[in-house]
Amino acid sequence: MSSKFHVTATEKSGEAQLEFAGVIDEDVDFTQIKLPECKVYTFNFAGVKGINSCGIREWVHFSESLPAAAKLVYQNCTQIIIEQINMVAGFFRAGSEVQNFYAPYFCESCDREQKVLITAAAVQGLAAPSVNCPECKAEMEFDAIEEQYFRFLKANA
Repeated sequence: MSSKFHVTATEKSGEAQLEFAGVIDEDVDFTQIKLPECKVYTFNFAGVKGINSCGIREWVHFSESLPAAAKLVYQNCTQIIIEQINMVAGFFRAGSEVQNFYAPYFCESCDREQKVLITAAAVQGLAAPSVNCPECKAEMEFDAIEEQYFRFLKANA
């Protein structure tokens, strides 16, 4: 994979905020992130372009290394991150929360695919929220199987 991984980490008032960019792979070294022990760790995944099996292993080890009492908050989760949360035991630690994430939508009128940022709270009963096409304003279709894609929300509750 080609995009070098980069993390920007800040800490304020007992909350760590980490922004990730690039590919999470075998070259990622989460031990290089130096933060004091915090009550909340917020992860922004908006810049994550991919993740491989070695990267998944490194992520699980990293999240397990954080204080057990800390709350882990996931923001701007890309589709690849949601897929990992749904498939890999330990990728999403108990007590964690997904605040918002990108979901695949399709506009039949425009023949347009789009990843739409939605909040976890907007998904009711594992049904995709209604989204209008930014181009033609027609209602877009959710472009995945809702029960499978939103499975992570059961753990989020």
